[in-house]
Amino acid sequence: MDGMPLTLDQIATFHHSENLKEMLDDLVEKGYLVKEHPKDIIEIEMENGSKRSIRKQDETKPSGYNIVSGKLSFEFTKILDSSDVAPTLVAADVSHIAVIDGAGIRKLTIREGLRMFGYPENYNLSMFDDNRTGLAKAFDLLGNTVVVPAVKVIADKLCDAYSRYVE
Repeated sequence: MDGMPLTLDQIATFHHSENLKEMLDDLVEKGYLVKEHPKDIIEIEMENGSKRSIRKQDETKPSGYNIVSGKLSFEFTKILDSSDVAPTLVAADVSHIAVIDGAGIRKLTIREGLRMFGYPENYNLSMFDDNRTGLAKAFDLLGNTVVVPAVKVIADKLCDAYSRYVE
């Protein structure tokens, strides 16, 4: 349904929240979403007799929520749910990840990103300035990393297998 507004009931099938309507209406108020009816393509006749296709809302269909300007201009491309499995995170998406907290939806912080990838609490990316460019570089670095504890477990298993093979 790319480009089609999703109704509250449709969104509720993949995002379960008691205050879903309030969250969606908040995103409408902030300008990230628009509440609209699905659009149909209709032809209109121009003054010179030619015909032109336009999109017009079909008010006979239920209204729903739609992204205002498309995915690329949307501040978030993925919203993580702390009680669910996280999708694969790639460099292009890491700086556009959002998390849900008590105040609504917000951007993932660098510290949270470091935790997700298993970095110790004392590890930091202070070499990047705390500005938009520096944060983008830090998120790109995170998006191109691997989960450190997973690498350790694999390396330990390889070492164990090698030591048994050599003996």
